[in-house]
Amino acid sequence: MNDSSFSSINSSPASPSPIASPANKALEALQIAKQMFMQTPDWVTFFREILGIGGVARRLFPTQEEFLGFEQTAQFSEIQTMVSALRNKKGSSSDGHEPTRVITVRLPKSLHEALRAEAHDHKTSMNKLCIAKLLQVLEEEEAGTVTYRPATNPAPSREMDMRPQTSPIPQASPNSSSSHFGQ
Repeated sequence: MNDSSFSSINSSPASPSPIASPANKALEALQIAKQMFMQTPDWVTFFREILGIGGVARRLFPTQEEFLGFEQTAQFSEIQTMVSALRNKKGSSSDGHEPTRVITVRLPKSLHEALRAEAHDHKTSMNKLCIAKLLQVLEEEEAGTVTYRPATNPAPSREMDMRPQTSPIPQASPNSSSSHFGQ
């Protein structure tokens, strides 16, 4: 299947009117995603056209705040399920007619070993496991993490990084001492 098969989806009315509610925009994103899913694209093409930088969802929710709100909806979860289903489909091409890029990530040895063991347990490659983990959305409540940005040294703005940054640092209660953070 080539990218031209999706031209009608890519040119669909994903430019919301100024009065469209977030709920209506989420429904529109899901409707377009369902239409594309029915055409059984490879997962890369689906991701690019629906959730990618120039995709339908980014056009409907152009600001980081709006997109983060969309990520908390049932519609976004359903779209993520579609991405997962396409990734798991046997015999599907995963190139999406899109060139791949290589990144180097420095990991502690213990984390590398844990990823290698997990990939082995799931009978998959580390590359596929890492891609699955990158695509997975972690909601703060489910993950037990909090957003942490120190007030004295705010994180620099990153145009391409639209995901919330989370930290494994547990949220301190107002009555607890902060002395354990200095250890």
